[in-house]
Amino acid sequence: MSTNNTLELMPLIPYNIINYLVENNELIWKLLKYNESDAWEQDDLTKAEKGALIYAGQVNMEDYRVFLDSGQDNSWTIESCILRIYTAQAFPTNQVVARLQIAFEIYCHYKISTMSNYQTRVDTIAQQIIETVHGAEVGGVGKLYFNAMRGSGCKIQEIGSIPFRGKGIVMCNWVA
Repeated sequence: MSTNNTLELMPLIPYNIINYLVENNELIWKLLKYNESDAWEQDDLTKAEKGALIYAGQVNMEDYRVFLDSGQDNSWTIESCILRIYTAQAFPTNQVVARLQIAFEIYCHYKISTMSNYQTRVDTIAQQIIETVHGAEVGGVGKLYFNAMRGSGCKIQEIGSIPFRGKGIVMCNWVA
């Protein structure tokens, strides 16, 4: 077994985070599935319904809401909200350990962004991601933080363009 850091778990990190969100947050899934302005009041999704929202290389991407890569496809035409999770950067701290930056991109069509509770889907999902994942032990990455003392790359920024605007979140793992 090598003592060098090979980042062998890096390809699994986005999926592990998605699994963590499946188990630990209901609101995110409602806001991704339901386009109605009262999406937060809809019934919780079953694990099977959440799983059906996760893209795994199928032909029609527009049938899915959660993706394991970056960027918004310019040809997307339906009014929806999507979440993308991926490893944005890796910084080796020594031959065994690396610090990672994990990105979350939330895109929402402007026609369904504002909900009847006077909140936007994008800001609500961003807040829920931070609340759920900040300080959490996620398989393959250790604990993720939204804290500049744990990683200087942590931030939220605006992304996308009309009709799909959104927020990009960067969270970092921390190595002592």
